[in-house]
Amino acid sequence: MIRPLIYLSALSLLAGAAAQQQYNGSSEVDISSCPITYYGQKYEQLYVNFTGENVAVCFDGFYDPETGGDCFVGPPFVEEVFKFGTNTDDNGTFKRALQTLESDLICTVDLTFPNSGQEVDLTLGNFGPEAAVYLFTENEGSTAFDVEIAGTKFHTLNVTNYPELVEGFSFLDISACRVSGEVFPPDSQVSSDPDTCTSVTCSSTAELRTTGCGPSETCQGNNICLKEPICTLVGPTVIDFHDNVAYVEDRCGYVVLSDPTAPDYRVVATYQERRRKDVSFLDSLILEGPGFQIDIRQDGTVWVDNTPVTSEELKQLVPDMQFSLDQDGLFFTFPMFNYTFSLFFDGTMAQISLTVPPLEELTLQGLCGNSNETLSDLRFSDLSASGCEILYSDTPDSSINCITATDFCDHLNEDPFTSCHSVVDPTPYISACAETLCSYPSVDGVNCEFPGAYVRACSLHGVNLSSDWSSLADCSPPPAFCQGRTCTANEFCAERLNVGETSCFCRALFASTYRETNTLGDPTVCGPNSASLSLVGCLLEEKGIDYSALHLFDPTCTGQIDEQNHMVTFTYDNVNTCGTEVTSNDTQIIYTNAVMNLNHQGDVITRRDQVYIDFTCIQTQPDLKTMSFRIKDSSVIVQVTSGVWNYTLTMNAYTDSKRTKLLNSDTEVLLDQRVWVELTSYELDDNLINLVTDSCWATPDPSPTGDVTHDLIVDGCSNPNDPTVMVYDNGLGTSNYFAFKMFRFTGYSGDIYLHCQLQLCIEDCVPACGARRRRSLGPKYKSEHSAFISMAWIN
Repeated sequence: MIRPLIYLSALSLLAGAAAQQQYNGSSEVDISSCPITYYGQKYEQLYVNFTGENVAVCFDGFYDPETGGDCFVGPPFVEEVFKFGTNTDDNGTFKRALQTLESDLICTVDLTFPNSGQEVDLTLGNFGPEAAVYLFTENEGSTAFDVEIAGTKFHTLNVTNYPELVEGFSFLDISACRVSGEVFPPDSQVSSDPDTCTSVTCSSTAELRTTGCGPSETCQGNNICLKEPICTLVGPTVIDFHDNVAYVEDRCGYVVLSDPTAPDYRVVATYQERRRKDVSFLDSLILEGPGFQIDIRQDGTVWVDNTPVTSEELKQLVPDMQFSLDQDGLFFTFPMFNYTFSLFFDGTMAQISLTVPPLEELTLQGLCGNSNETLSDLRFSDLSASGCEILYSDTPDSSINCITATDFCDHLNEDPFTSCHSVVDPTPYISACAETLCSYPSVDGVNCEFPGAYVRACSLHGVNLSSDWSSLADCSPPPAFCQGRTCTANEFCAERLNVGETSCFCRALFASTYRETNTLGDPTVCGPNSASLSLVGCLLEEKGIDYSALHLFDPTCTGQIDEQNHMVTFTYDNVNTCGTEVTSNDTQIIYTNAVMNLNHQGDVITRRDQVYIDFTCIQTQPDLKTMSFRIKDSSVIVQVTSGVWNYTLTMNAYTDSKRTKLLNSDTEVLLDQRVWVELTSYELDDNLINLVTDSCWATPDPSPTGDVTHDLIVDGCSNPNDPTVMVYDNGLGTSNYFAFKMFRFTGYSGDIYLHCQLQLCIEDCVPACGARRRRSLGPKYKSEHSAFISMAWIN
């Protein structure tokens, strides 16, 4: 009963095989449709020959007993005839017998030899880089095939059958790697060169694999690969070549790189405060060498001896230095301390990478190097201002939330950043990020400088992260590089709020004297026949005031900006009085004028802060009337019964487009600031009913029917006369929202009351706006199912 089962198993291996072709005598067979990799050598031909003493199946030519070859050599058979075919079916027989095979079977080469009324099957399996063979026969006694490599016997396929027991099969894994004629088994080392840090192995699937140092690594010998060192300076932090983090607290210059063996060379970083007096930021980089000092500034300019230079001029000064500038930042490549340095600086973040020669130890000192010195030891007095080491305190900032900041920084532990973790450790970048954002507000794009620095460090090591990492990390697009934006020593360059453009803002220490007295400039200067008033340009910028829109009583008398210090000066004299009003009393003659912004008569609303700064020679303190708003109700909830529907309607206001930052009674809303208002209905079937905001309008008093109004939404569409209004998802569900920029009513106290009329709709609910509106006869969603809701802002 055993014999038929074995025979059926052999037949099952041939199921699905192509029809076998019979060959008489010694023959060459084309197996290119199913090539076999025999101990690491791929073959597309078989040579079957009968020598009288044996039958041989060879890959590299007909069998010669004197020279041998890559062959299976078996006993002689009675008949010098065989059948050949190929097969693509796989019933798993090979893998059940040979657990070492990892790849899937692709095809088999089947050879059948008739012998004494029985058949001897030799079947070769193609597993891609792997291969296997089995011998099957029911002949009694022993049937053996020697497995030879280049004439040398490696193994034997042997089937021994007894009358009472038929063994049937003999399997062999013939996978291996072959290099220069030498055979290496899977999972073995082929060669290793510690001087070049390269190693060649034969993998578990019999594939040659070469490993060595990574694309940004250098072999130091003894199989030690040194990753190309990178030092990152971002915000007040320095992540050195060894991933240690240092925090600079003052406004001095610090040695970033130096080498005791080359004292004439060094790299220095200078630090300055921005919006807060107690947090400093990287401000510029200075390269020093024999006979030169190169100052790299935030605006993308390069200075030598207080003179800006071009890349060509710089190359003449330092022939080995390469310098380029594009929209991302400045790039430098230069030799120093027997290393090749690459330096990148985008005005806010700098990265220094270097190539270390083989077998050389990294011995650089400074904030980036191996220095054991303290921060005070590395302070470079020659490039530091007097008193820079003084530390200041500042008032608490309620917008700083350390828990939120830490959660943001932890994005570096998530996708897409995880694909770089094995190359660049995110831990120091997370630490630097959290330490900074727990002390400084997330403005000017500061928060996103840290993931941006990590992404660039990854790219230097050959790992290019997703191009949309900024949105995945909840970042806006990177702030614009301050190229061409020249700020004074009292200013720093940063992105303007919600504009995407850069501007110059006041440094905290400089601005503190004006902020403490609530002024925007210096006292009025009165002369015998003239008067002048100077305002600080960066303070006006912070308030969102365009200096070019300011004027005196006479609108033609505008301010002139000094390009050196960015002060805006207004003047009048006895020749051009600029509309100055002259009054007198018993003791004084008073010349009165004022700085104000342009006022367009007839405007119902305005999105510009009202500016009125008294400008006389007896009053020294200017006054700015800034209109801001506080929301009266952070969420308005109305219970509505309309026809057969009972539901709840809410109106919420937000300061962000994702509608996550809810306005509350403590939130100030400034003129020309964008506000998002969301209207949501509850207890309604959102598969059946849609909510349509039919109209929204504002009034300066609580009554929705007053004489003075400003429309935001009309017939479900944004008011075409107010381009700041945008309507979203109107009529597409049980909630919708719209956005507009905050305004005030000219001539009123500043209170704003927002009213909205809403409709419930079943079909054809999306209002026809724009071109569709002109073709429509009127809103299709109008019904008796309406609701009314109001919200108020108070000044």
